[in-house]
Amino acid sequence: SGKILELSQFCPWSSHLFDLEREDSSLGTDATYVIFGDTSGNWRVQAVPISDGSFDNRKALPEPWRGKRDEELSKESGIDDCIFIHASGFIGGNKTRDGALQMAIKALEDF
Repeated sequence: SGKILELSQFCPWSSHLFDLEREDSSLGTDATYVIFGDTSGNWRVQAVPISDGSFDNRKALPEPWRGKRDEELSKESGIDDCIFIHASGFIGGNKTRDGALQMAIKALEDF
């Protein structure tokens, strides 16, 4: 659907995404979350901001998940291997790619 983008590793992506959206209007502004591998071998899910440099997101990660960690977060979300969701909902982590992807999918579907 174009709502979730995947990077094999972290790179500074937000300004490039906004450049691409400006240059090619057919891309729209549907990207909502980006998942990527981090330096520790875990995976992150990050909400796309509404504009480059903004602290407001197109869709923050779900409120009930925010500020939770580990088993508490896995239980709340129904997704195994969760690590954290930041209190503001802009970023979260999971031990696996599939887990990070499931976090993004469930955030789009349920909230």
